Formats: sequence, structure tokens, C-alpha cells
Amino acid sequence: MRRTVPLLIVAALASRAAADDGPLGRGPTVLTIPTAWTQPRTSLTAALDGDHRGGSGARITLGYARLVEVDLRGDGELTACDPCAGPARAVEPVRQPTAGWKLALSPWRDGAVAAGVRVPLGYRERARASEAFVVLSQRLGPVRLHAGASTWASAHRGADGATITRGPRASVRPLAGLEWTPEIYPRTTILADLQWLPELGPSAAETAPRWAFAWGVRYRAMAWSAIELGVRHRQGDELGGATVMVRLSAAWPRAAR
Repeated sequence: MRRTVPLLIVAALASRAAADDGPLGRGPTVLTIPTAWTQPRTSLTAALDGDHRGGSGARITLGYARLVEVDLRGDGELTACDPCAGPARAVEPVRQPTAGWKLALSPWRDGAVAAGVRVPLGYRERARASEAFVVLSQRLGPVRLHAGASTWASAHRGADGATITRGPRASVRPLAGLEWTPEIYPRTTILADLQWLPELGPSAAETAPRWAFAWGVRYRAMAWSAIELGVRHRQGDELGGATVMVRLSAAWPRAAR
């Protein structure tokens, strides 16, 4: 019995360290929005996404010295609609490869502020969009809060063949996120985030930012790997139109013990 108690204490402390340390402890995103966290040393994070509608995505992120993060990503976050309202509303993802860059500072304890941009790779005649954002992240005990704003600039071909453009000034919207790791389950994190994403319509009047809310859970099986299960709701969709997502993430080097 005397040996069992110290072993249990050591195991609990190791479990907590596994939940808080390493690139996956303070990752580049909540579920869909960026965080202000960057890594204390050079690290590489890779993620593969899938959803029940057959969508998929991939992201690779390089973090350096708690200051800069660059990434390459391909997913269906950008969407197009035709028609955009009513019972016949139809939405489809617009896949585009993108490159992102984020600069972060940590001027106070357990907090950070970051700004970044995301641009499409290559020229896409059908549709393309760029993003800029600023976000603040703060840890308060088992809770991590994220708040900021983002804006998009987009161009796509309308139903009449003309190019429809939307400037960044017309697309400024807030973003917010929450991560909660219960103390009794240090490897499990409850996730929720909200942002506005551009939806490209057949006309300029039907092209506008629409909110997207995502919630889910992250489980860190090991210090260097995690699995996330989430549900995303988009403005204008019925309840049955929600998308169920799964993400597998891995990081190198693994967290130091």
C-alpha cells in the first residue's frame, strides 16, 4: 500500500504533463478557428480530416521558437451555394490548397496574441479566397479562451459568367473559441468555436459571410497524437444538414517528459 500511493501520484502527474505539454497541448486550431498559440521550440504537426459527407482535408504546420508558424492546407472550408436559400438550398465545398503564416507574441503569463494570413496556392479561375485574422488566447485554469476577428477577400465566377469580388472591408467578422480540459480527465478536451466564412453565391447579392459553429471533443491518446470528433453547423442549413467530422493529428518531436 505504501508503494501504491506514490506510484498513483507519479502516474497522475505524468498524465497531466502529457495533456499540457507539446505541440498538441496548445495546437494551431481549436476545431476550425486559429489560436494564438505557437510552439516553444521547432515542431511539426500534421493532421488528416474526414467527414460523413465524403469530404477530406489535410494540414501540415511548422512552428518555430514560439514566434512564427507556417502551414500548408487543403480542405473544403470555403463553400458555394446555388440556390442559397429556401428548401432547395444546395451547398458544396470549394476545395483550394492554401498557405498560411502566423506571427505570435506572449506578452503575459498563459496568454498570447497573434496575427496571420492565408492565401490560395496557384490561380483558380472558378473561385479563390484569402483570409486575414487576429486572435487572442488566454488560459484560465482548465479553460482556454480564444477571441478575435477575421476577414476574407474572395473572387469567383457568377451564374452569368462575370467575376464576383468581395473586398476584405465588407467581410470583417468576430471569431471565438473555447477549450475545456476537466481536471479529472486530463487527456480529454471539450471544444467549441464560432466564425464567419464566405459563401459564394451565383450573384453578388447572394455572396456573403455566414456563421459556422463547431463543437466536439479531443482525446490525446499519447503525448504526440490526438483524435478529434466534431460537429459543424452552418448558417442556413437545417439541423440534419450538420457535418460530423473526425481528425487525426500527430506531432514531432514528441513532448519532453
